[in-house]
Amino acid sequence: MPLQFQPLRYTPVLRLAALAAAALALGGCLGPSLSGITGSVSALTAPAAQPVATPVFVTSTRPAFVGDRLGAPSAERARFYRQVVSMPPGRATGSIPRPQITSENPRRHAVLTDREALTPDAFRREVAQTIAGKPFDQRDVLVYVHGFNTDYDEAAFRIVQVAADGGFRGTQVLFTWPSYRRVLAYSGDREVATASRDALEKLLSDLGRTPGVGRIHILAHSMGAFLTMEALRQASIAGNGELGGRLGEVILAAPDLDVEVFRQQMARISRPSRVSLFVQADDRALAASSTVAWDRQRVGALDVRNPQHRQVISSLGVRVFTMSATGWTDLVRHGTFAEAPEIVRLIGGKISQPPVIEDSLPQVAEAPPLPSELRAPQEQAPMAGQPDSARSVTSEPLPGAAPPAPSAD
Repeated sequence: MPLQFQPLRYTPVLRLAALAAAALALGGCLGPSLSGITGSVSALTAPAAQPVATPVFVTSTRPAFVGDRLGAPSAERARFYRQVVSMPPGRATGSIPRPQITSENPRRHAVLTDREALTPDAFRREVAQTIAGKPFDQRDVLVYVHGFNTDYDEAAFRIVQVAADGGFRGTQVLFTWPSYRRVLAYSGDREVATASRDALEKLLSDLGRTPGVGRIHILAHSMGAFLTMEALRQASIAGNGELGGRLGEVILAAPDLDVEVFRQQMARISRPSRVSLFVQADDRALAASSTVAWDRQRVGALDVRNPQHRQVISSLGVRVFTMSATGWTDLVRHGTFAEAPEIVRLIGGKISQPPVIEDSLPQVAEAPPLPSELRAPQEQAPMAGQPDSARSVTSEPLPGAAPPAPSAD
């Protein structure tokens, strides 16, 4: 029986490869064999990069989202969610791509996808299950506390961006408080941040009791640093400052904190070496904050080149990293910690490295007195235009107990 030859059937990919080979051969790019096109065929068949979806556990003291059906918040005025954040492929380090004119596209933009409201018990249970499902070296938790003038979406995008760019592979938790999201609402934001400290302390304590949890790292930005230090101070007073031995790195990025207030908060921290400051002397947002606070020095704007500032820093026992906006386009210079690639990688390295053996760290010496311009208002000379009431408000003694009323006898 004569042999019959079947015609060669070209699939679309093979047809494209054959055309490419012919073109290269005509151009003299190929030698005697066709091995030079192997990479081209692989590229044609490689799957396109996909968006990366990341679950974030959220504790919020903001009002409920539309559609929440879980009733009243917890005793600490907090609500709980599981939020999925999608980041596009090929995103540049430090960036959060968002649509300007077109509609959201997960292949090009950061997008919030699924959000599920949880009861407090369900929240703790799902966090524990997520931690238990990770390899032993990925059981750390990163808690992000945002700053002034920040909405929910921005905060959710930020924790995922920083964690991804920094190489953090543990569980991500967002603590979000009800910022008014208005530049002129600075004082209002300070008040609602302060009112959220019980909820943050409860979150940190609960995380410390989670079975199998590794270290609990905290990244706090701007006014969120004030809120974080207040919560840690409360936990220390309650005897749980180490979060059950699970407290890891505490990173305060551009902290909007008065120097004297920070000193008093640090006095309650048993291991000040855990705290790292990321400061920037030309941070314009902190300069504005200092003006609102009657020219009180902000911790995040300490200048390591200033001898007096250096003395203050050395007395606190914390680690300080100087940020620079050189070559960066952030006009306010308040988001360098997350937007400058070299800084966000440094933060990622700090929360990813093995824990420091605390007993080997040097003891912190007794803090020397503050320079005059950084002391409490009642101890300073009056500044130009400052009313006396701004200096004497804390200098009056507390009223004594009222004398007992005479008996009727």
